[in-house]
Amino acid sequence: MLRGHLIYGIILALLLVLYCTGCERKPAELQEFSGERFIMDTLVHITIFCEDEHQGENALDEAFTAFEMVDDLTDRFNDQNKTTPLLSDVIKINENAGIGPVRVSDDTLAILERSNYFSELSGGAFDVSIGPVMDLWGFGINRHVPEQEEINEALTLVDYAKIKIDNEQGTVFLPKSGMVLDLGGVAKGYATDQAVLVLRKLGIKHAIINAGGNVFALGTKPDGSLWRVGIQDPRSDGLIAIISVQDAAVVTSGDYQRYFTQGGVRYHHILDPTTGRQARDAIQVTIVGDSAMDADILSTTLFVMGPEKGFDMVNRLENTEVVFVRPNKQILYSDTLSKNFTFTGDGGYYPVAR
Repeated sequence: MLRGHLIYGIILALLLVLYCTGCERKPAELQEFSGERFIMDTLVHITIFCEDEHQGENALDEAFTAFEMVDDLTDRFNDQNKTTPLLSDVIKINENAGIGPVRVSDDTLAILERSNYFSELSGGAFDVSIGPVMDLWGFGINRHVPEQEEINEALTLVDYAKIKIDNEQGTVFLPKSGMVLDLGGVAKGYATDQAVLVLRKLGIKHAIINAGGNVFALGTKPDGSLWRVGIQDPRSDGLIAIISVQDAAVVTSGDYQRYFTQGGVRYHHILDPTTGRQARDAIQVTIVGDSAMDADILSTTLFVMGPEKGFDMVNRLENTEVVFVRPNKQILYSDTLSKNFTFTGDGGYYPVAR
């Protein structure tokens, strides 16, 4: 499991280096500072450009610290190797399900509030209480295909509307024993946004963050051109397209990121909260938007909703664009992306603007 995530992260990091730093000419006064750490079960790679060495090294360290902080709050498994020995907010909430409210950080409250907003907007296609069903499928350990009766039982514990959030008291409560929060579809995006916020506060104007397919391009490249972010081929190590962006998040969810195969069928980790089974109308979804957290949530949400409902939802949102890759290799993408969307023409895929 760890090795698979590491290899995936390395591939993404290499692609990002290929298409973002390249051989373009940079202003002489700017220096490049780059680093990577394994955080949130993925390889986080950050590259920044600034004039001062102390500023650059400090900015890198502070950005990685932002990722570690969010990881410490949201990881639902007790990892003794964390930067803090304390249990995460999510672990404490889950351990007190059916018992009582738990006081949590402002960051955890913000994540849950935004998650519930999109849960309501999508009619439940996104649900952070999906934990019991994720555990049933064994993502992380003991992967297997459960019986329908088991799925039905686990689904009785899934309902975002039952999560009790008290902003005045700063508490969260799962009212039914056995309910489990899983912030895997939002935490990495929130961490990316926090890292970007840190970089901006430290005066960094040019940077690229890649957290295992969760990318944020801060400003432009040092030469003033747009950052070029590659969209991975979901069935090989190549690229199917390149998106040119500035000050934007590019976040991808795919059925190849966490999965197992049984009886010739691919069972991936993106589950429909209403059925407890894999969503099948897409094999990959990429979101382009202002916020990495929103894009992280939406990449999962739209994967579950599928292209038809997904485009309807995107059209109601500001500064949000989507690229769907369907099982038949059709690529559907927002028409507003056209001027910044470059199709590579590889792998038998064919693009259609919507």
